[in-house]
Amino acid sequence: MPSIVYANEFDICVSMSDLVSWVGDEHSPNAELEAALSAARIELDIAKIYDHYFEDIPIGAGDVHVYSSAVSESLLVIDLYRDMTDQLDLITASLRIDKTQLNLSIPLLRQFFDTAECQVLFSQSTHSKQLHSLIDESRYPLPINESGYRQQIIFRK
Repeated sequence: MPSIVYANEFDICVSMSDLVSWVGDEHSPNAELEAALSAARIELDIAKIYDHYFEDIPIGAGDVHVYSSAVSESLLVIDLYRDMTDQLDLITASLRIDKTQLNLSIPLLRQFFDTAECQVLFSQSTHSKQLHSLIDESRYPLPINESGYRQQIIFRK
């Protein structure tokens, strides 16, 4: 009997603003994204990443952040580089979702993307070239030609 091949790797490109929801002057993590990551057992503070992006990262800078699950094979990789000409604050994220959490995470992840104001890319595959490229430590520091920035990879727990 052939083994099942799971399409459990995702590439997403949206605006950083899509990661949070605003009520008045306060922002909180986008509910669908937070639920999808929770279902994949990836723990991170989405609002903190949002604040870090806008408060601490200048245009022409930004590193790759890797968040691994402590209890599964799931991981999230976010490229926070702020392009010199990007007016939409686009970010790319790649995920690997443990096959045991896949059925819970996919509908929530898809709902997050479908309700995003800036929908650029949603891709599901068995092998994401983007994901594997982003987590390839031999690439770093990665020189960014347009700004001269040397991008780093940062592993978060």
